[in-house]
Amino acid sequence: MNPQDRIGIERWFVRRGIPHFISGYSATEDVLTRALPVLVLAFLFSSVSAIDLNWPWWGISLAIAGGLALLLIAWAGSNALRGRSRWDLPNSVGGVELAIFVFVPMFLPLIFGGDLSGAGITFLTQLTIVIVVYAATSYGVVAVAKWATLQVAHSLGQTFRLFTRGLPLLLLGFMFLFINAEAWQAAGGLDQPALVTIVALFAVLAVIFLLSQIRREIPPLAVFDSWDDVRHSAGRELPGGGPLVASPPQPPPLSRREWGNLTLVVVITQSLRILLVSVLVGLFFLVLGLLIITPETVVLWTTEAPTAVGRSFRWFGVDLQLSRELIQVASFLAGFAGVYFAVYMTADATLRSEFFEDTAAEVRESLAVRALYREAVDA
Repeated sequence: MNPQDRIGIERWFVRRGIPHFISGYSATEDVLTRALPVLVLAFLFSSVSAIDLNWPWWGISLAIAGGLALLLIAWAGSNALRGRSRWDLPNSVGGVELAIFVFVPMFLPLIFGGDLSGAGITFLTQLTIVIVVYAATSYGVVAVAKWATLQVAHSLGQTFRLFTRGLPLLLLGFMFLFINAEAWQAAGGLDQPALVTIVALFAVLAVIFLLSQIRREIPPLAVFDSWDDVRHSAGRELPGGGPLVASPPQPPPLSRREWGNLTLVVVITQSLRILLVSVLVGLFFLVLGLLIITPETVVLWTTEAPTAVGRSFRWFGVDLQLSRELIQVASFLAGFAGVYFAVYMTADATLRSEFFEDTAAEVRESLAVRALYREAVDA
């Protein structure tokens, strides 16, 4: 494979959010170097945040200068250890650079304020930033989210069709919950942190059901009968041309990171669809509640007057008022609907095949391109 073809395929992997399909993908050279600007900004922010604004102006200035000096000394020192020019940008970010990023800022609260607890908090903050930035950059989370959003937008028709298929059962079960005093007493009276926690729990359950389904759906997609099947699925010829001698195709099995990367792509794509279904259900009950649930009914169910949100408005001569309780009940049912749809999709074979239909085609295309790529690179 010539270098231009290889670069083109590898960029295609990155755009698809599957950079771990790249042969020889390295965290130190391919991941953290791309995240270096973010890490430097976080380093500077941590240095400034260590400053106590109650200090005199000269103390604040000294702390800022000290933070910058530490960064420059650490930068030059790491280059010296690697035998590079003093101010060169690193071509790899390894243990030395990460240690500088995590440990150096924690000394600022100690040096300029003797704050031991502040040093511990700074250390944990820097460590968390490294983990989050590495995970987001390594697995191309931004690229995955962008690509998945476009895929969901292109398949809105199919998503609405699946939604209308599941809508009757959703309405039968959820209507009884919506027009129910206990639901309004429980969900309507929750404080916001509790409601957010419950909806987040629903999201976690939905993802768990998705993962159980993905583990059954993906493995068959990696099996190809012939290289013609591979080319047809990939929609392209072998990069660089040339005959293939292996028949049937036997690409290397997915590594743990490749499997995790591909799973992340599918989970984000399908989660966006479930989120869309949840939003539609929430909007439905929000509108329905505005039309049929009066403030007097809310008082009867919850023994308290509803908390108005915004201004009331008239609709065909009827005053309608959005309330905090209605928003919370609709949000609760929307989250519950997401879990229900994920379970229903897993249990119903026809709905499951339709739900994964276009995503399965995209995954098979990625696996076919990987098979062609690895055959050419490893030859």
